Amino acid sequence: MVELNPKYNQILETDKRYVIVTGGRGSGKSFAVSTISDLITYEANNRILYTRVTLVSAEISIIPEFEEKLELLEVRDSFEVRKNHIKNMASGSDILFRGIKSSTGSNTANLKSISGVSVWILDEAEELVDEDTFDKIDLSIRSKKARNLVILILNPTSTNHWIWKRFFEKSMKYVYVDGYKIPVSTHPDVLHIHTTYFDNKEHLSPSFLSRIEDLRENDPDKYH
Repeated sequence: MVELNPKYNQILETDKRYVIVTGGRGSGKSFAVSTISDLITYEANNRILYTRVTLVSAEISIIPEFEEKLELLEVRDSFEVRKNHIKNMASGSDILFRGIKSSTGSNTANLKSISGVSVWILDEAEELVDEDTFDKIDLSIRSKKARNLVILILNPTSTNHWIWKRFFEKSMKYVYVDGYKIPVSTHPDVLHIHTTYFDNKEHLSPSFLSRIEDLRENDPDKYH
């Protein structure tokens, strides 16, 4: 079975439109969000669009990770898994996996035309540098049959990035986490969840922990 950091349970309960999930290597953010995604499919009328800027061969790079979560949740037999699509057979809700950019250019028009999307997940969101592209997909998330969520998963981004300017620059506070000052969005329509490897230590190998502790002591910029 899966035991998630309680911080992530807020995603299942929030009434905010945007969820921003930040954290460095080993923080468990992608693991948590993919598990939450599987759980959301048990709510009827949900269609989840999972994207990265570049997503090639989802059946190799992403689908196995989601299947792993289904196995850990002990519900694999309840799901139909295809090349770029996972469907919960009990509820009918599903997850589609797409890239924002394709080999021939932008895929935004095709993403906008997918019907019934209630949840959009943008993984590695810092790689999307075009705010207009974000807006076009964001405005297509308008299902009346289910709660609408836009989830951005990212490593801490620079103050020049549109994500910072839009969700942090005028609406934030600083908190101290493990001795580091971390900006937390206080935007009224944002749930911001920040985790570190300390939140996920029981799932990390001794060699990784040794390496990350070395960075923490000797190269704080790279650690952060």
